[in-house]
Amino acid sequence: MNTKTMAILGFAVLSGLAAMFLTSKMLAGQPKPTQEMQDVLVASRDLKLEEVLVPDLVKVVQMPKESVPAGTFSSNKDLEGRWVQIKTLEGEPILERKLAPKGSPAGLVSRIPKGLRAFAIEVNEQSGVSGFILPDHHVDVIQAKPTSNNDPAEAETVVQNVLVLAAGQTFTRPDDRSIMARTVTLAVTPAQVDVLVAARSRGPLTLSLRSLNDVEVVKYPPKPAPKSLEVVKPTPPPTLAPPPVVAKKPAPRYVTIYRGGTSMKRVRVDEGDYDKDDADNGDDSPAQSNANPAAVGFGFGSNVPTSGSTPR
Repeated sequence: MNTKTMAILGFAVLSGLAAMFLTSKMLAGQPKPTQEMQDVLVASRDLKLEEVLVPDLVKVVQMPKESVPAGTFSSNKDLEGRWVQIKTLEGEPILERKLAPKGSPAGLVSRIPKGLRAFAIEVNEQSGVSGFILPDHHVDVIQAKPTSNNDPAEAETVVQNVLVLAAGQTFTRPDDRSIMARTVTLAVTPAQVDVLVAARSRGPLTLSLRSLNDVEVVKYPPKPAPKSLEVVKPTPPPTLAPPPVVAKKPAPRYVTIYRGGTSMKRVRVDEGDYDKDDADNGDDSPAQSNANPAAVGFGFGSNVPTSGSTPR
C-alpha cells in the first residue's frame, strides 16, 4: 500500500469522527422534554390490616403524572381516620380501594362483604385443621351423617368455598403461625345460614381448608336414596276351616199300642217303622205284657213310653 492510499484512508477516518462529534453536540444542545410530576402518598413501611393511618406511616414522593394509578392521595389530610383494609407493602401508593370507608369502625363488622352474614362455627384442634385456618382463607363445611349400627358411615359437604372472617377474635392473618381458636367466623349468604343452623342441630361440623387459588365448587353426583327398613311381620297362623254344621237329629218318637188288657207294643214312628198291620196284629211278647191289663189305646212320647188312659 503506497503513501497516497494511506493518506486517503486517514482522511476518511478523521472525517467520520468529526461528523460523529458534531452530531452528538447538536443533539446535546436540544432542550429535553419535561415530564409533569405529581405528589403521591406511599407507605413508608409494610401496613397491616386494620392499621390506622397516621403521618408517620406514609411519605410523599413525586411520580410522573401519567404513571400515577387511579385512587391515590397527595395530602395527609385526606387520610385522617382511615384504616387499612387490604395489606399494603412499603413504597406502594396508598389507594382508596385498599382502605375502609371513611368513618366506618374497625373490626369484624367492617369486614363483612355486602349481602353476606357472619356465622361462627365451634371447632377444636381436629375440626379446625390444627389452627391453620386463618382470616381470608376459604374453607368447606362438612358434617358426618348419623347412621345406625349396621349402616356404613357417611358424610356430606354442607357449604363450599366460604370466606373466613376471623379465627377466634383475630381478624388479621398472623405471619407464619397458626391460631388455636375455639371458633371460626365465616362469611355466608342468608340461605347458607339456614343450612348451617339446621346442620349444626344434627351434630358437630368440620372445616376443610382450601388452597389459595382453589375456588371451584365441586358438584357431587346425587346419592341413591336410602333403602327403607323392612319390618318383618310374623307369619299369621293358618286359617282353620269352620267345623261342619251338623244338623241336630231330632229325638226319636215312639207310639205305644195297647190291645185289650193282654198285650202292648212300642213302635218308633219317626223312622217309618210303624205299620198299621203291626198295630192290628200286635205282638204278645212277654217283654211287653207287663202293661196294665185294663189299658187299651195309643200313647206318644220321646224317650220314655207314655201309658194309655184307663177305659171307663
